[in-house]
Amino acid sequence: MCRIDHFFTSEKHNISTNAYDDLWRQRLPLSTIFARPVSISSKKSPSTSKACKLAYHLSISDIIWYVLNNPAIMKHMYFGPGIDIGKKSEFWHGSLWTEFPLFGQEDIIISQVKYRTGSFIYYQSSIQKLGFLRSIQRDEENKIILKIQQLVFYEELPGIFKGISRQQRENSGEVWMLDENFITINPSSVLRKATVKLPYLNQSLTPGELNVKEIIYKYKNHWRIRDINMSYLHPAHYISTNNSPTSSLPVYKLFLDMYYDNFGTYRNVYHSLGGVYIQFGNMPANLRKLVKNHFVISFVPFGGSFDEFILPFVKELKEFEKGKVMSVQGQEAWVVAGLGVVTADLPQGNDLAGVLRHGVNKGCRTCSINKDLYTDRNQDLALLSRYKQITDLESVQINNEFTMSRKKQMSSEYGLRIKQIPDICKICVGYV
Repeated sequence: MCRIDHFFTSEKHNISTNAYDDLWRQRLPLSTIFARPVSISSKKSPSTSKACKLAYHLSISDIIWYVLNNPAIMKHMYFGPGIDIGKKSEFWHGSLWTEFPLFGQEDIIISQVKYRTGSFIYYQSSIQKLGFLRSIQRDEENKIILKIQQLVFYEELPGIFKGISRQQRENSGEVWMLDENFITINPSSVLRKATVKLPYLNQSLTPGELNVKEIIYKYKNHWRIRDINMSYLHPAHYISTNNSPTSSLPVYKLFLDMYYDNFGTYRNVYHSLGGVYIQFGNMPANLRKLVKNHFVISFVPFGGSFDEFILPFVKELKEFEKGKVMSVQGQEAWVVAGLGVVTADLPQGNDLAGVLRHGVNKGCRTCSINKDLYTDRNQDLALLSRYKQITDLESVQINNEFTMSRKKQMSSEYGLRIKQIPDICKICVGYV
């Protein structure tokens, strides 16, 4: 029996090897593998390791080309605006897709006027209202709808916030943003554009111009107010895209999900290999979870720096954010791609987000709550969340300190790493 098993095993190996050789001879379109040297840390590798090793990786451009030119995959992929639906199960059902210009619809023409997401408008309700255009979507009946965040004037404020100070500020043009119950309207309800200034965008303010400095919101059914800086930046305020060279080109916008994890036989630093993969959020969830639809980018060598290793991937993605012409299914098309999500375990995730590991006092990636209060349900997350514009300032403060002891003290106070955030997370649209 052992001889028979060995015979079958050997023959299966020979058949599979010969079949691969035949395909290779027939010029099977395999992706090109690139190599580049990366530094190896002496602290994360055995003393016998070299200071530099070759890291091998695939091109994201090649992977995108193969996916878009595979009819079996393409017929299942979704390209279009976000969909407002009750039961959300896909990326294009959520705000991440609908609000980001890299994935969803970024502008609409109404009465020969172009309106872009991230701008302010006047719209008709029972009376004329002021709002912030968050996204352009389609409903379940495939009709275009606009998602609006409401702005209110002084007379519309809850009574507890009314007073002489805010009344005087209204005379200088201040209005208030309502972080509660976004509404949807039909495009026909839009009246005209509005000019409203936001201080965290460093916009110069002329006396009398409308501006927002505070946000009204509810916490445990009670009205509260917070500074406008404690809000997530709308993607349209920091992401710019290029239009297709010609209107005749079909447009494909790709939502990329990068997965990064360390693994190894012994689970220690000397034998831990970093795996980097991507998925396409344009695929439905039932296909996206299949192993065959996880595309390997590369493996980070033992002791290698992820920040250095990922640079070619970052460079390619920055080019795709601006858009490029590619051949898709036999015709030229305008292809835009962006990194929508980075998926990682707790240690790697905190490193990528520039946050200290989860065992420290403030080791949460999304908030600055002390670890002793994680189970306290009386925490106002709106006041304790991590906002990009605030964490950026805190990182600058840390790095401006002259002594390492002071840097470590500030790092512990804010729960942020002394080391700068990796480039890969600076281009991830989810990093806000």
